[in-house]
Amino acid sequence: MNLKRLTIYGFGHFHDRTFDLSPGLNFLVGPNEAGKSTLTQFITAIFFGFPTKKHPELRYEPLDGSRFGGAITFQQDDTTYTVTRTDGPKGGTVTLHDDTTNLDLPAELLTKLLAPVDGQLFTRVYAINEPRLGTVFTASKQELVDRLRHVGAVGSEYWLQQAQRLDQAADDRYKPQGRNPLLNQQLREHQELSAKLEKANGAYQTYWQLRQQQVDGERQQQVLQTTLTQQRQATTRLTQLLAQWPTYQQWVALAPAAEAVSHGFTATDATRLEQLRSAATASEQTLADDQQRFAELQRDQQLPPLFDQYLPIADKVDALTQRLPQVQGSQQEAQRLGTSQRDLEQRAGILEQQYAVNGQMPRPFSLAITQQVRQLAGELTTANQKRRRLQQQLNQRNEQFRQVQPTRQQHNNPLADKQVGWLAAGLVVLVGAMFLPNTFLKLAGALLGVAVGYYGVFLVDSSTPASRQLDELTEDIRDLQAQLREGGQAVDALTTQLDTIGDAHGMSQIPLEQWSAAQSAIAEWERLTRLLETTAEQAATQQATVRQFLQEATTILPDLTDQDLAAVASQLTQLQATRQALSHQETDVAALASRLQADQAAVERGKRELQAFLRTRNLTDVAAFYQQYQADRTQTERQQQRHTLVTQIGADNLTALKQQISRAALQQQVTTAQQNQATTQATLDQTTSHLATLQGQLTHLTASGTQATLRQKLADLETQMTQTAATWLTERLVSQWISAALAAASGDRLPQIVAQASEFYGKLTENRYTKIELTPTTLRVQRATGEWRNVGQLSRGTAEQLDLAVTLGFAVVMNRQVQMPLIIDDGFVNFDEARRQAAYRLLATIAMDVQVILLTADESVTTHTTGKVLRLTE
Repeated sequence: MNLKRLTIYGFGHFHDRTFDLSPGLNFLVGPNEAGKSTLTQFITAIFFGFPTKKHPELRYEPLDGSRFGGAITFQQDDTTYTVTRTDGPKGGTVTLHDDTTNLDLPAELLTKLLAPVDGQLFTRVYAINEPRLGTVFTASKQELVDRLRHVGAVGSEYWLQQAQRLDQAADDRYKPQGRNPLLNQQLREHQELSAKLEKANGAYQTYWQLRQQQVDGERQQQVLQTTLTQQRQATTRLTQLLAQWPTYQQWVALAPAAEAVSHGFTATDATRLEQLRSAATASEQTLADDQQRFAELQRDQQLPPLFDQYLPIADKVDALTQRLPQVQGSQQEAQRLGTSQRDLEQRAGILEQQYAVNGQMPRPFSLAITQQVRQLAGELTTANQKRRRLQQQLNQRNEQFRQVQPTRQQHNNPLADKQVGWLAAGLVVLVGAMFLPNTFLKLAGALLGVAVGYYGVFLVDSSTPASRQLDELTEDIRDLQAQLREGGQAVDALTTQLDTIGDAHGMSQIPLEQWSAAQSAIAEWERLTRLLETTAEQAATQQATVRQFLQEATTILPDLTDQDLAAVASQLTQLQATRQALSHQETDVAALASRLQADQAAVERGKRELQAFLRTRNLTDVAAFYQQYQADRTQTERQQQRHTLVTQIGADNLTALKQQISRAALQQQVTTAQQNQATTQATLDQTTSHLATLQGQLTHLTASGTQATLRQKLADLETQMTQTAATWLTERLVSQWISAALAAASGDRLPQIVAQASEFYGKLTENRYTKIELTPTTLRVQRATGEWRNVGQLSRGTAEQLDLAVTLGFAVVMNRQVQMPLIIDDGFVNFDEARRQAAYRLLATIAMDVQVILLTADESVTTHTTGKVLRLTE
């Protein structure tokens, strides 16, 4: 099997990630917390199921709330499959797809594709990490042997555990030299019982007769003792009941009992009630008289309709009237704030219509951004002006070039012909000098010819004024074009920077020349928005003040309900003015108004006190109080008497006395109980004396135990021994059969695994250890010097290398039957650098046959060109 692709929907901190793997060696490199252990658990979970929610630390549910699960694409037997597992019951919801034929397969087929590997074998052998490698260091010798047998025979772990359990159980039953095992103890006990039985056989008949008499006597003695104890208790109880019979008769005379006495109905409470009633009645009568008098005077004086309601609560109404100016000011302020609020909303709406995009106002620039925009805008203006100036110059040069460019008749250059003539003359002089007789003359002639040619070629100017002007214009045009390109690039760069700032602040829809005005408008809009929020809060506060005032006014004067503040203010002012006018008049109305107010307060106070008195006692009227008061007095007296009598009698004795018919019947019961007790005591004394005699005789005969008891014990013991021996033999034979079966099942592969592991161990340890040997009782390794060492004598890193070698040996040998990839999660942290590199080389060799996925934080693996390198942090 080769894993081709890991697709993670959501697992741990990974989400929407894909890792493409190659068939051979794969390096997944990342620092700590990059997700190496997460990927190992992801592969295990997708193949074998998510752990239950009882183990949340192993589920790796996504941290960002994305979809939990993923998919693995793998190739097996020339067929490509994709298994997908997402969150769901029983380890997750699984789907299996055949990518080769594009068919959906039953999810149950996944187990058959992975067989015989299950989740436990996969995590133990194929998913390697440092803690699992470390178990070889702490394991006992027998555990190492069983583990290698498990590796050699797939699925044998359960049977190894059963064999160990059976061996332990057999040892607990019997050991040849043991003392504590069950069968050893039973053998010693059998020997002791046999000796005692031989001694007891002689006096068997006499012993049996005495023993039967003793059993009968003990049974009779036990019955008599129980009977005597019961009789003593009954006599004592009946005597006590007889003594308490007169008190019980008094208790009966006070029956039946009534309900419990209620609190709050004493004589003091009754006196207090009468005082409250008298005070309330007097206050009500005074108020009625004064109200009748006031009604007559009100008709005569023509007072306002609310005035009779006002007088009893004048203090509350006056308090509201004093607050009236403040509340009227709050109403005026609320109206002013409402007008201001509408004006602010209108002004802010105008700005939003001008500059808002999709209902969103642009964001204001900071001081630094403002300065940057101003600088970039200035540079852009300068750059554009420079481009226009250069373009004008270029147009002028192009026009001049077009005018100066020579026609076809002007292409012949006479001066160029003159240069050819001078050159020809120089050559003639040079050739002629070669024929002069004197060497000096030849040299002089040659120099003269060279000078003539040089003059003609280099000193005589072959160009014309028109050609020189064309060259200058061409050079100027090229220079101007280069400057225009540079200017265009500068303009593009400045425009890009300004566009970036505009996009970041929502200004992309506004022309650059309007940015300054837009920023001022944005600042004004933000100021208006803040002011609008403040105004709305202030208006709500003022309106709440007005509403609260109106609510208080209608509470104390219900006739003012549904009236606005102006009407309420008018009514309150009129009431207060009327009262003030009356207070300055020496009339009966003024005096009566003051008296009515005092009367009303007294009546309300009396009612409150009376209602409070009755309410604390759960009553509604005074008659109920006196009824309960009288009943409580009578019941209290009877309860006190009955309680005193019950204390004297006792609760249990009272129950027993209720069951008696009369005093004479109770006296007869006491007499009968005393006679029965005396008779039973005499019989018990005789029986006890006879048992003492029998015990002496039996002690003499049975110093070593009775014959029947010893025979029964011996027979029971022999039965137990037979069962123990049979169980021991069964457990020992089954354990040996399991060991033999596992040895046969793994016999052809275990030597191959050990040999392959020895080869790998030599490579991992740089041939310091060359051989691994597995014996029936121990596991040891051989050094290159020939010395043997047990696992407990190895360092942690060397022991982990031993476990790695065994695991790799299993993977290679079993590859034909069990084709699974090897996943190594930072398993080499305890290896030194040389052995770590040796491990990398070994993995590269193994990867030719078995896919290897190494997750590591070691950056040096990137130097291995034989494997595919993936970065977890990309």
